[in-house]
Amino acid sequence: RLPLIQEQVSVASREMSLEKTFDRMLAEWKPMVFATVEYRDSGTHIIGGIDEIQLMLDDHLVKTQSMRGSPFVKPFETRAEKWEAQLTLIQEIIDVWLKVQAMWQYLEPIFGSEDIMRQMPKEGALFKRSDKMWRENAQTIVRDPHVLVASEVPGLVESYTEQNGLLELVHKGLNEYLEMKRLFFPRFFFLSNDEMLEILSETKDPTRVQPHLGKCFDGIGKLQFEGDINIITGMSSAEGE
Repeated sequence: RLPLIQEQVSVASREMSLEKTFDRMLAEWKPMVFATVEYRDSGTHIIGGIDEIQLMLDDHLVKTQSMRGSPFVKPFETRAEKWEAQLTLIQEIIDVWLKVQAMWQYLEPIFGSEDIMRQMPKEGALFKRSDKMWRENAQTIVRDPHVLVASEVPGLVESYTEQNGLLELVHKGLNEYLEMKRLFFPRFFFLSNDEMLEILSETKDPTRVQPHLGKCFDGIGKLQFEGDINIITGMSSAEGE
């Protein structure tokens, strides 16, 4: 009977060790928060550095997957499954959040221009829809930035996934719009997308073309504008001639 008792003690000891590991991982996650920062004067927030979160996430996912393969996990099998699912969800949130954030940061100043919104009403409407969702999500997370709390916000991943789809459509439409402008005025091929957008976002201000003249026209360095309506009265080379 002694060997049987020793075996039961050994099994119980290993099961307790696994349970303590689950408890320890949960305790380490409880204080973890997403660091959010205000983004310029946009009135909303973006996520800051996530290195510490990502390191712990990678470590705990490996640990959890290893523990789920242990023969001693049976008493905690349901807990292990739920914990792995929550860690996986956190990873999904981070991945899609950062993807959407990068696209939103690029497009937000572009569609902050009334001229661009007027020239691209379809894409402008899609961006406004995505922007509203972005701000609502950011507000929710800023209100309680704890990672575990964020992972339990209903529909968060789905919301970011939808935003990603909307912003991809906006980005595609923007590229097609710029290509159309280049075909209409081939000298725009000498300019980058950002340089073109600087001009197109301020169509009421013709002086915005000044920094880009040299790329579009050989020999023209500067235009002379006069009056309130900026009538072109002359031009000069880069050497001032």
